[in-house]
Amino acid sequence: MDEVVVVVLFRARPDRVEEAEAAFADAVPPTHAEEGCTAFAVHRVAGEPERFVLVERWASREALDQHLTTEHLAAFRERGGDLWAEPPQLVVAGPMPLGDPAKGTLAGA
Repeated sequence: MDEVVVVVLFRARPDRVEEAEAAFADAVPPTHAEEGCTAFAVHRVAGEPERFVLVERWASREALDQHLTTEHLAAFRERGGDLWAEPPQLVVAGPMPLGDPAKGTLAGA
């Protein structure tokens, strides 16, 4: 089973940034506790406080698929419905190791 990397871009409504932060804060601990979650990290885009980047690493596609069915993710989606200025952009990817194996992939980082 190959590790899976997920990147999701979010743009909160300018007047809802704090609520978006709270939604992430509530979703992170139960996600970190999930079997197969090797990373689930929220980042803010420099100079743009309403933009967030979520980077996830899952031990397998099966672990990611299980995550997608959890109650806490359903609650995050429901809560976030009116927080976002635009639909989140999601990319699911597998490693393509090129160059230095320690630097050419997020897998095992």
